[in-house]
Amino acid sequence: MTNHTVSHLVLSVRSHRRCLFAMMFCLMIGLVGCRMNSTTQGIEHLNYDIVSDYLPRVNFGQKFEPKGNYILHGAGQIPNTGSWISFDDYVSAMGEAHLMPVMNVAYAAPHRDMAAWNEAMNLELAAHPSTLLQIGVHFNGGEWSTNPYYQRIADGEMDEELLNLITMFEAFDRPVYVRPGFEFNGEWNKYTDAEIYKRAFIRFCELIKSHGAQNIAIVWCYNPDALEKNYLKYYPGDEYVDWWAIDIFRIGSVESWNTVKFLEDAEAHRKPVMLSEVTPFTYDVTKNEGWDEWFVPFFDFVKNNPVIKAVCYINWKWTDYPQWSNWGDARLEHSTTVKQRYAAELADPVYLHDDAQSDLRTHLYLETIVVR
Repeated sequence: MTNHTVSHLVLSVRSHRRCLFAMMFCLMIGLVGCRMNSTTQGIEHLNYDIVSDYLPRVNFGQKFEPKGNYILHGAGQIPNTGSWISFDDYVSAMGEAHLMPVMNVAYAAPHRDMAAWNEAMNLELAAHPSTLLQIGVHFNGGEWSTNPYYQRIADGEMDEELLNLITMFEAFDRPVYVRPGFEFNGEWNKYTDAEIYKRAFIRFCELIKSHGAQNIAIVWCYNPDALEKNYLKYYPGDEYVDWWAIDIFRIGSVESWNTVKFLEDAEAHRKPVMLSEVTPFTYDVTKNEGWDEWFVPFFDFVKNNPVIKAVCYINWKWTDYPQWSNWGDARLEHSTTVKQRYAAELADPVYLHDDAQSDLRTHLYLETIVVR
């Protein structure tokens, strides 16, 4: 029986049994066997000797994927103004230097004049020299917009605007994980024609390639809560995608059939998975709500799915915005119990933090490793 087969067996049982099966398997064939996965033969295996409650991560060797048994720790979010307030407050909540997030979540839109955003971003990046960026790029005027312009992108009518963004991203001079047309299946984005969406996505990727920007990894982002569940009809192809991503808000989504299938398909396509937006939907963390109901099943989900190699928490007061008025308040800096338990979970050595390391990029594949 291969470890690949065992990993799927482990993922099919309840969470409290999963770790037991993993431990039994390691005892039977030895730790090295537990580390290996049939899809990762030929790729170096690093730091699998850490003691962790998490199942060992698979290792695909994709661009800017953490090498070996790591999960990137990210937080945000930066709105279109370029303000880092949410990120900085999250950093304060973590308190300890060894728990600092390695990645910041931001958003950009090619139809806007992004000069002020770019200036604000560069000022903050000067103070965070090793922080990586994860940026969602709108293919429309914003959530619930009546202005989806993904066809204009697909037809090459917005090449100039996209190249302007790409030039900004390149000048950040650090790994940037870009989510073009993120949450492609969300009815709020109005990307109703999957073929047009794929052409827009590919157009953006080809502009990155022609421009020669080497510091950009492409992330294809799905929302399991949307009405459209058929994600593969929106898939532009492996050659255009470095990571798959899924956003987790409603906690029931972690066990939904389409989430389970998405993770299985990501492994089949040899793509690491990023949880690119994560927030405890409807809970008020400032009142210490939601730990048992949301956070515990969420972290169990991460622990028991080895393809997940990045987690980005959205530290946001959603109720300040009419369109998200029932989403709750996720700000950890105003919590006590939840913050303490959250920090304790993030202290697991499987998480890769920005703890004053000389260069975080030494922990990443800087280009995709092709395995024959």
